[in-house]
Amino acid sequence: MATVFENIGFNIEDEDGAYRLADFVLNSGSILPTENGAYACWSDRSGAEIWERLALDHETKSVSLLNIDPHFNGSTVWRLELSREFSAERDDMLDFKALLKKPDSEQSLCARVMGAYAISDFTANAEYDFQVSMIPHSIAFFENELEMRKTLSDDTTALGALAPVGMYMRMLSAEDEVPTDILMTRVCAEIVTGDVRFMIADKTPVGEFLHLVLNTQFGELDIAVSQNQYETKNLPKLCEGGMVAVVNGIISAKLIKREKASAND
Repeated sequence: MATVFENIGFNIEDEDGAYRLADFVLNSGSILPTENGAYACWSDRSGAEIWERLALDHETKSVSLLNIDPHFNGSTVWRLELSREFSAERDDMLDFKALLKKPDSEQSLCARVMGAYAISDFTANAEYDFQVSMIPHSIAFFENELEMRKTLSDDTTALGALAPVGMYMRMLSAEDEVPTDILMTRVCAEIVTGDVRFMIADKTPVGEFLHLVLNTQFGELDIAVSQNQYETKNLPKLCEGGMVAVVNGIISAKLIKREKASAND
């Protein structure tokens, strides 16, 4: 079955595979405790990263899995202000989706903040340095901006703009027909560069994905793309830059400074 985890090289074939991955992260990753649970985070040198959210039952002392998400640990770092949390749109009690604003600007983006409740001084209207990446749900490639606009009949979208897709896109599960809200962003942007990444275990590659850098209005943005979304493309041309990618996906942001950013930074 195709999952967003393929974007960082994990090919999960069934539900059991997802639970085995969750167990692996819990046993091999770092733990960030919170008042009512914990985050577990596993990282690979390729940039592949997995975060899971765990609930703690204080009476029974039992831990249960709430959710698990892919992230790409790239070089994109943006100074952003925590504008507000979308508290009504949480998947669970440790999920944190927020509007992050570019300081001294009207530009903002929607993101899932990794490990938010493990950060004691994480508050609204304060600025922080975030490592930001995007995990695609869909991606299309075009030779240039002209081809993109002609193919999509799009004469209005600003190249590089990060636009919420109706703020939330209503997704419908084909299996149980239960609607789920997923935080989605759309970006049409020029590719700056790219390279293929491999996850390595015991000196053996176990997963492959494409890392792209896109030129956005916020600055360069890292994208992790599954092999099945680029295997029929001209990979050298994709990696050399100049083509345009149209991406619908989830932006994930990870605080890289535990303190609030100084006003003098």
